[in-house]
Amino acid sequence: MRVRLLYFAALRDQAGCSEEDVVLDDDVRTIRDLRRWITARAPALGERLGSVRFAIDEAFEDDAAALHENATVALIPPVAGG
Repeated sequence: MRVRLLYFAALRDQAGCSEEDVVLDDDVRTIRDLRRWITARAPALGERLGSVRFAIDEAFEDDAAALHENATVALIPPVAGG
């Protein structure tokens, strides 16, 4: 399955890009699976995913959410402000 990953804030710096198109392994079907896939592919980036929110096609989703072909998946770290 092909998806587009969008990286925001510090994740963009860690990934070295703001977005990328990737082809996922056949067993990557949910956000939970995607977290594991990213961690295996880029361990340093994977270490940061514990507090990251994921959105599929501009809607926040939980780890059980299903991915689909050509989805746009945003990885959004917590934001601090005052």
